[in-house]
Amino acid sequence: MTSRKNKPRVAYLLQMFGLGGMPKWIYNLARNLGDEYEFYFIATHSKVFAPEYREVARVKALPFNKWALAAYLRWHRIDLVQTANKRLYADAAILARVPVVIERTDGLRHGAALSSKKGLNAVIASTKGTIPALSRLIEPERIHLIYNGVDVERLNAAKPERFGFGPEDVIIGRTSRLTRGKNIGLLIRAVIELRKDPACGHVRLVICGGDNTQAKAEPMLEELKKEAAPLGDSAMFTGQVFDPAGINAGYDIATCTSWPDNEGIPNSLLEAMAVGKPVVATRVGDIPELVRDGREGLLVENEDLEGLVRALRILIDNSELRGEMGNRGRARVERDFEMREQVRKYALLYRRLRDEKGSGHEQDREGLG
Repeated sequence: MTSRKNKPRVAYLLQMFGLGGMPKWIYNLARNLGDEYEFYFIATHSKVFAPEYREVARVKALPFNKWALAAYLRWHRIDLVQTANKRLYADAAILARVPVVIERTDGLRHGAALSSKKGLNAVIASTKGTIPALSRLIEPERIHLIYNGVDVERLNAAKPERFGFGPEDVIIGRTSRLTRGKNIGLLIRAVIELRKDPACGHVRLVICGGDNTQAKAEPMLEELKKEAAPLGDSAMFTGQVFDPAGINAGYDIATCTSWPDNEGIPNSLLEAMAVGKPVVATRVGDIPELVRDGREGLLVENEDLEGLVRALRILIDNSELRGEMGNRGRARVERDFEMREQVRKYALLYRRLRDEKGSGHEQDREGLG
């Protein structure tokens, strides 16, 4: 094991370190690679950090300013920076003379992934769908497809949480940060429509997630609760949950009804599929790369309320089909998204890039010993 003072230092720059898919995956990377690296989590748009992040990294909120970020990176002798969605982060790392600078993309995100790649040592694509566009901006050999990973064994050990709903009930679930782009109101309207039919009196809705913690972010929780008021006790809002493994395991149908440009491959669907849950989702972003329509779940068009109601009803009425799709989804995640394999790919890439660039600031730290 590398001694603590001589570990190479990796900094992740994000807008926020809340409970979204990207920061949760970075948390898992740091937790798995902590013997080899020392980690820094830097947020520029929110001062709120989930407490768990402090267990695996030094955390810091800094202004969204190139000079302030560069000064921090230089002062702490960071060896590798990984960024997402903001070109300014890469510019700050280059200004600080960080030896290795990597951008990670997670879908096109309203074009955020298509910023200049000048000065980057590599781009990690977490979806295949972004690679053609990225190849027009940086040499293809510097693009590396590495999916987000999930710990299938741990997820399957979680006890299902059904909030007092019975085994005969069908829980339709959504795990997500509560933002406008996630379009959770569409799901609520669909469940309200379903329950107008007495044959769907056993349908329940669970929404797991809290409001976005970024400064000036639009609060959504209370608005969504009002929209769901007609469902009464058949709807449950859990609020913010760091580890929703048991909640996902309690769903009968996992959903994602986001608008375009709001999703790459959602971690929430990966975690639900890992425990054998079928999916109903809008055909947006890179969701079709994960969920094949008619195989692991059912896909509907953006804002298609009738289509969403129809797809949910198919699975509500057919428990055997839910099981078949759930089993295919679990096999898909086990094959292509298992955490240990994705962590291994990150570790190999980090080592290779650092070897190409030399030892970075490690010698400086040894000299200070």
